Amino acid sequence: MAFSDSERAAATASLLLRVLTLLLLVASIVILVTNKIYAPFRNVVDPPNITFRDFYAYRYVLSAAVIGGAYTLLVLPFAAIHVAQERRIGRDRRAIALLIFTDVVFAVLIATGAAAGLGLTVESQRFPQGPDFANFFKLVDVSCGLMLVATLCMVIIIMVSVRSIN
Repeated sequence: MAFSDSERAAATASLLLRVLTLLLLVASIVILVTNKIYAPFRNVVDPPNITFRDFYAYRYVLSAAVIGGAYTLLVLPFAAIHVAQERRIGRDRRAIALLIFTDVVFAVLIATGAAAGLGLTVESQRFPQGPDFANFFKLVDVSCGLMLVATLCMVIIIMVSVRSIN
């Protein structure tokens, strides 16, 4: 059964949003992993570097972004096949409902990761720090903001998927 114009547009929009979600999550991961404070301690011979590993909430942020990126990377070929072949992947409503359910679960995972990172950043910025810490927290904010935009893309994918069921 061939696509109608609205189904083709919905499938293409879903594919493009999945690609955008993947790019946003990869950018978030890169920013978070490369963000580092180099030795704010002057009198220490081998000063420690402060990274996301030093904060449990930022570890969760990274985990949520990696898991969300892996899921998006897993589903992306199916969305591409869906657009290229111009037919539904699952003919059964249960298969489509399962895909929507997993999209919702991973959207919530990414959103909670971003919220945890933003929450710790806001709490940490309440206390005065040097410019190195301020820059570190700004980059974490950017990383979490990208994750929130990725969550927004996934929510739009969910809305398009739910609309295409009917």
